[in-house]
Amino acid sequence: MYVSTRKTHHWHTLTTTGITLADGRRVAMVVPVCLLPAPPVMDNAGSHVDVPGLVDMNSLRSYPQLPGILLSECIRLRPDGLHDCLERVFSRLREPGLRESLTLLCWYELVNGLQNSDWLYLPELSEQEVKAWVETRLSQYPLLYRVVDEYVFFSCFGFWPEAPPCL
Repeated sequence: MYVSTRKTHHWHTLTTTGITLADGRRVAMVVPVCLLPAPPVMDNAGSHVDVPGLVDMNSLRSYPQLPGILLSECIRLRPDGLHDCLERVFSRLREPGLRESLTLLCWYELVNGLQNSDWLYLPELSEQEVKAWVETRLSQYPLLYRVVDEYVFFSCFGFWPEAPPCL
């Protein structure tokens, strides 16, 4: 069965929104539209959105799609050690969908001003501990959970094995 990549277009539509970082700086951050409470209003000029010009190509090469864009934004905005933390965690995650779930969760918390030091401890956790941490955190945000669940299904559909390994 083939799932069309057009299904993921909704989640890959980006815009900018203002956020306040933990150090008090107010900045414009590139985010997926699906994470905003209301879609941005377009003016009569069309759908042009000014996106900050600095993009980290290494992040995008290493982690395509949304994880790479989030890492690139973390390099540009420098929110207290978050880039290094995420890159270390991303490099170890092998389970399909876990990196994507972590990415959307991180963005959601950044957009909603929920920055705390919990994220900085993730590199010390095993992949299964990261998975449990993400599931616990997502359970606090029912609307986000639905968005993440749909995104992971459509973006990772072809990567899951037919049957889970026997233990």
